[in-house]
Amino acid sequence: MRRMSSVAVVVAILAFASSASAEGLKYQVGTWKLNVAKSKTEAWTAKSQTRLYEDWGGGLLHMRYEGTDSQGNPTLGEFVARFDGKEYPYVVRGAPDASTISLTRVDDRAFAYSMLADGKPSFTGTIAVAADGKSYTNTFKTNGKGEPSSAVLVFEKQ
Repeated sequence: MRRMSSVAVVVAILAFASSASAEGLKYQVGTWKLNVAKSKTEAWTAKSQTRLYEDWGGGLLHMRYEGTDSQGNPTLGEFVARFDGKEYPYVVRGAPDASTISLTRVDDRAFAYSMLADGKPSFTGTIAVAADGKSYTNTFKTNGKGEPSSAVLVFEKQ
């Protein structure tokens, strides 16, 4: 099992960045907080989560989250990726597996994601920002085991 630090991931990806800005990221960029009461969580274990999405230029989306799980343990995850369907490292604190994520653009307000854990299918779904820009939904197609899921997480812009 290989692990890369967040800094190493960022440096490696930035080495491939061009100077063009990420297209269609104006709706995703910002700080978003999980609204547990509005979410349909199935086995989701987060008590809280705040996500920061940033346009790093060159077509790169940076996402970092922090929060707490249902036992009160801190959670942390981070990736930098393009909307090109290729796999990029996804660093998750305490994860037993090395993870990757791939992103594809659905439209200006939405993108699909697919995650692998040690090369095996994991979470897949779509993130879509509401028309008013005040919230987004993360609709899961599969759970962390690659099994069908109906979980929907609602995040509100801060």
